[in-house]
Amino acid sequence: MAWAVGCGVWPSPQADNAIIHPMNPELDKLRRRPFFFPLVVPVLVFLGLVVAAAWLFDARATTVVFVVRHAETETSADPDPGLSVDGRERAARLTKMLSQARPVRGLDAIFASELRRTQQTVAPVSEQLALPVNVIPSGAWPALANKIKREHRGEYVLAAGHSNTVPILVEALSGEKVSMREDEYDAMFIVFVPQLSKAKVVRVRY
Repeated sequence: MAWAVGCGVWPSPQADNAIIHPMNPELDKLRRRPFFFPLVVPVLVFLGLVVAAAWLFDARATTVVFVVRHAETETSADPDPGLSVDGRERAARLTKMLSQARPVRGLDAIFASELRRTQQTVAPVSEQLALPVNVIPSGAWPALANKIKREHRGEYVLAAGHSNTVPILVEALSGEKVSMREDEYDAMFIVFVPQLSKAKVVRVRY
């Protein structure tokens, strides 16, 4: 309230007090918050969307490669023997395993070496999925990893090789060293090759 004197106006003592005492710092913070949060929330939402999009892209762009050695072979003087009875049974197990674990669309490509035993190992899968077997000579397997990454990114691939070429392919795809015994036929290496993050290898038996 102010006192009028003549033509002038004198401020009241209450008005003087309001001018003299500064605003409480806590109240000042409360006044500022409504202006701060509307700026922060959209930024956090945007960052969350960016992270989710990157994760989704990486998941969809992940290449999955099933790498196996050929199944057991016949005891023969033939330098290119075919599969034995045990080997044919293992090839059938491989087909069943992949048919149960594969994604909805199935495999996208099949690779095998130039020898009969690798081609016969993947033949049942090839027939079931109506996919051709791409023959890659053993000497070209070090370059197969780049071919898979370049031409089959985000796809599911099966490759059947030998005890000396399987470790080469797995290492070229993932950077991880693996080994196989000469009498080991039941090992499968599942290599996950994402577009952004580090590749991973899972070893299973079938």
